[in-house]
Amino acid sequence: MEQSNSPLVVDLDGTLIQTDSLHESLISMLKLHPFEIFRLIKVYFLGKAEFKKFVYEHSDFKAENLPYRHELIEYIQHERQQGRKIILATAAYKEIAYKIADFLQCFDEVIATDAQNNLKGVNKFKAIEQKIGREFIYIGDDYADLPIWKKASGAIIVGSKVNKLTRKVSQTETPILKELSNDSTNVVTWLKAIRLHQWLKNILLLVPLLTAFQFYDLHKLFLVAIAFIAFSLGASATYILNDLWDLDNDREHSSKKNRPFASGRLSIAQGIKASILLLLSAVFISVWISWFFLSVFLLYLFITTLYSLRLKQVVLLDIIILSVLYTIRIFAGGVVIHIDLSYALLAFSILIFLSLATVKRCAELVSMHNNKTLIAGRGYMKSDLDILWPLGISTYIGAIILFGLYINAPETIVHYKTPALLWLVQLFMIYLIGNLWVKTKRGLMHDDPIVFFIQDKKSLILLVLIICVILLARYL
Repeated sequence: MEQSNSPLVVDLDGTLIQTDSLHESLISMLKLHPFEIFRLIKVYFLGKAEFKKFVYEHSDFKAENLPYRHELIEYIQHERQQGRKIILATAAYKEIAYKIADFLQCFDEVIATDAQNNLKGVNKFKAIEQKIGREFIYIGDDYADLPIWKKASGAIIVGSKVNKLTRKVSQTETPILKELSNDSTNVVTWLKAIRLHQWLKNILLLVPLLTAFQFYDLHKLFLVAIAFIAFSLGASATYILNDLWDLDNDREHSSKKNRPFASGRLSIAQGIKASILLLLSAVFISVWISWFFLSVFLLYLFITTLYSLRLKQVVLLDIIILSVLYTIRIFAGGVVIHIDLSYALLAFSILIFLSLATVKRCAELVSMHNNKTLIAGRGYMKSDLDILWPLGISTYIGAIILFGLYINAPETIVHYKTPALLWLVQLFMIYLIGNLWVKTKRGLMHDDPIVFFIQDKKSLILLVLIICVILLARYL
């Protein structure tokens, strides 16, 4: 059958692209017109077709950076060169379909939803039949396509449900000509999506317990461990939402384009469900710890959300917000075990993490291609390095000076048997952070310093030495 000249009818969402164009448009609309969400609820009850039209007209849908199924596109292009007619048939709004067809330049006709008719399932088959008759091969990815496959002269099944759909289509008389499965989605994919390595940042919750030298108190250690889980789950929820909000920018980035949501390995709908589940779990755990801790946690989530939606695009303010978020983690650790933190510790935290946040921005600018002038979705220009270098290094030096003042403070002398050993800690810190800046200048820094710390043996050894010397200063 495939050898005949039957037209190829290609579905869009989940088939030609590894995402849902309606969900993509919704995110675009909310970014441009967030308050339109109230009108959106009203429009939804006017019908699915009108809903899709409204969303498209209030979005800035772009066809260029979508995660296309390139193997399928190559197949379509080959068949078209052999003289086969190619039709794009989709339940997506017609303007979206036309944009994608114009971008790919491999379709002879487009059949799509308009303001009156939502072309899904049987409705799509009727539109195809009216346009080209019943002699066609259909390429789809979902159970909604079963009524079309049942009537088609051939089936090509793609996507994440290939095995299940194959069994269903096999029960009809329609021959299955080809199968294209998605890359397998497994635990590793989800661990990347929730950014498990970023959970290391929440070890900062332990800082008050360590600085108060109460880590031998198992009850307090247990409470901090539970708080660590709450912060980690909440942070992962915001990371997912941030990735969904930033899809267009991530797809333009050399490495971020491979993230699970940007690449299409995980869907937008899956991301929203996972984020809600993680967030509810984190809130439940936080309530169990204490209402005060919950208030600090919600403050962290509020600032993180503002950062993801808007503040990360404001030059310099973004790195200040990052340093504040790090410091909130330390403050939350004090709340869990009822320890009042010193202003010196909080000020040191702000400075040291401001320096690390600046490292992150500098690393992105240094690694940026020469033909680009802006970091996508940020607002930084390559020329901003002239300001960021001295800013990051001066805050790093400021933190070192503040630590030196802390060593000589009366309260420090009381808490340490050999406070003079802390000068050795200061030297280790000078080398540790200074090494990060040297690596960044040479273009050897990962765009996330946390990943660099995990992979760099020298940095890990220095961190262990710092902890050991602090313990020696306390007890020796």
